Amino acid sequence: MSSFSNHARVAMVSALLIQLTGCGGGGGSSTPPNSGGNPPAPAPAPAPPPPPPPPPPPPPPTVPPQSSVIVNLDDNHAVGTTHWSNGDTATGGQGATVEGLTCETNLLETYHVHTHLSIFLDGVALAVPSNIGRVSMSPNACFYSIHTHDLSGKIHVEAPAPGTFTLGQLFAIWGQPLEPDNVAGLTGKPIVVYSTDQGTVTQVAADWKSIELSTHKEITIQVGTAITEIPNFTWSAN
Repeated sequence: MSSFSNHARVAMVSALLIQLTGCGGGGGSSTPPNSGGNPPAPAPAPAPPPPPPPPPPPPPPTVPPQSSVIVNLDDNHAVGTTHWSNGDTATGGQGATVEGLTCETNLLETYHVHTHLSIFLDGVALAVPSNIGRVSMSPNACFYSIHTHDLSGKIHVEAPAPGTFTLGQLFAIWGQPLEPDNVAGLTGKPIVVYSTDQGTVTQVAADWKSIELSTHKEITIQVGTAITEIPNFTWSAN
């Protein structure tokens, strides 16, 4: 009786162990995948954010409009306040050839046009001197093809034949600098040059000396404070 009870207990324990062993789901292994012991692969890194868009281009320079007030210069009245002496400086045209232009005692004017030049210093118009390009000392009195007669700012171009006559030649005959940091002795302030042809105003960024002196062109040089409008001059001749 005692021996049978011991055998029964052993059988019952064995059966219980068998049941516990089989609880893993049909006897399969409970070891998770990747049983080789290696760590799982890391998740892929997130994609980098897109680069920021490029900054917008700077706005184009503001060009002042041409004045709606038209000033007639047929009477050759003075324009601007006096700042320079009349005539050429000692380093300007004194009778010798300047920038390819000779000083003629009898200047032929088969070709005759006018350009207007305005020079502003901190918003104030300065008068372009009279008698630029005119040598009046006897016996060598003569005119260069580019010259002025008065304080109106009109630049006369008189020559035997059409050609290319420039702002650089005018300043060379006048004997004044025309540089990015120095216009006729005006220095230490920003300088901007505008050219107006048939009502269209453009800013001349560089090579000011090459601006052509053509008929009814307005050349405006701004030194210092910005001007709010481009002057509008007219005259009856070319």
